[in-house]
Amino acid sequence: MRLIAELLLLAGRVCCAFAAVIGAMAFASYLVASPVDATPRMDAESGAIWTSVPVHVDPGHQPYERVPDRYPFKFSAGRSLTVIDNATFSLDGNTFVLAGVPRIAPRALCVDANGRRLACGQNAAGALRTVLRRGFIACSRKALAPKLFMVSCLRDGQDLAGLLKEVPRPQLFAGAR
Repeated sequence: MRLIAELLLLAGRVCCAFAAVIGAMAFASYLVASPVDATPRMDAESGAIWTSVPVHVDPGHQPYERVPDRYPFKFSAGRSLTVIDNATFSLDGNTFVLAGVPRIAPRALCVDANGRRLACGQNAAGALRTVLRRGFIACSRKALAPKLFMVSCLRDGQDLAGLLKEVPRPQLFAGAR
């Protein structure tokens, strides 16, 4: 009998401890929970967004949050594009340097795994030319000097520096200039 009484007492204490832990977690969740956001959201069910006829949109009278364009400088490579080296190009009289791309001199020579010498400077510049000419480019730019900009660019949503880093590069030849 005494053993059963002690087991019931122990089970009661475990249940009380369990209930206390659950209650503490609920109270902590209540304290940490973020308040309801009063910013209006786009709701597909509301009639304010979807219409069956064209409507003039006045951004000044819409309460929706506007996110600024991270890549405001946009271009498509044309005849005025000149590639200077693997990280630098010129367009309409302005010079752009790609951020995150280590420069290789245009006349640099490389040695591949088999010991053959390659014109890696020209090959790297050709890779940049190919990447720039194959799509619409969107860039964010920072002026370094008049007509000289440091840029970070995207082509079809992919980072240009990342695309250029994927191109396999042999080792630079020490005696080459």
